[in-house]
Formats: sequence, C-alpha cells, structure tokens
Amino acid sequence: MLFLLVALGPVALAQSAYKVPVGYTLQRPEDYADYSKEVVATVDWLEKTPSTQETEKRKEANRFLFQWISGTPDVSVQMQKYVADLTAQDPDLLLLFMGGWARYQIQHPEIKDPVVLNTEGIKTVLKAYQTNGTKRNKHLDSLVELNAKGTLTAWVKKQLAS
Repeated sequence: MLFLLVALGPVALAQSAYKVPVGYTLQRPEDYADYSKEVVATVDWLEKTPSTQETEKRKEANRFLFQWISGTPDVSVQMQKYVADLTAQDPDLLLLFMGGWARYQIQHPEIKDPVVLNTEGIKTVLKAYQTNGTKRNKHLDSLVELNAKGTLTAWVKKQLAS
C-alpha cells in the first residue's frame, strides 16, 4: 500500500495542482501573450488527466483553451479533414489536437512547418487517447503504432499532401 501511495502520489498531486484560469480577459494581443504559460499548463493537464476525472474542471479548462486559441494572434491552428475524421468519435480529442499544436507553437515560435505542427497536435491526441482509455478507435490505434515506429511524421505529411 505504501508503494502505491509513493508511486501514485505525484500523479494525483500534479492533477490537483493545476488551476484553470479564472477572471481572464482576452481582448487585446497582450492579453493572449500573458496567458501563454497557462495554455501550456492547461494542455499538459488535459493530456494527462483521464476524461472521466474532474469533469467540471475539464469543461472549464476546455473553455479557456478554446477561447485562447480562437483569438490569439500568435498561434494559428489549421484544421484539416483528416483531423476531424480522427476525432469524430470523441470531440474532446479535437480540442486536444488544437491544444497540442498551440502548446508546441508557444514553446517553439520559430517553427511554422505545418507538418511539424500537425504532428505535435496528433501526438497530443495520442497521449490523451492512451491515458483516457476512451472507446477504442482503430484509426488512433494504428497511429499509436506509427508513432512508436517513428513514422507518424511521414503519415501526417501524406495526409497534408492529399
């Protein structure tokens, strides 16, 4: 029992340590820049926290993330049909794709390559998919395998070319 407490303690602490921004104002470009760190923390938390846990907090985090992505002048997420198809079974995964893209662009502002940004968005979806234990999805399962083999980027490149 002590082993479980020691092993799982950091996970539980990390999940409960995250606080959804409240009282935020997103109107001017500076407002968005002020919340970049919170966006990264939000995506990290959404990615690591099973969707069945802290559902109210998750809704608030999703709302904040969507509002930030929708208005920020610094990040421009480009949606592709293949992403909509992959996430159709679980709409939360679509926001995770957008969040993964945004997080990567915040952390690497010099990167503008759509293949890299799409790949990072998909990797975020895959991490959350594996963590959440949601309903199995054959397409996502195959992408988990591609990612493990190191060929996910090539797959994304092909999707963007078609």
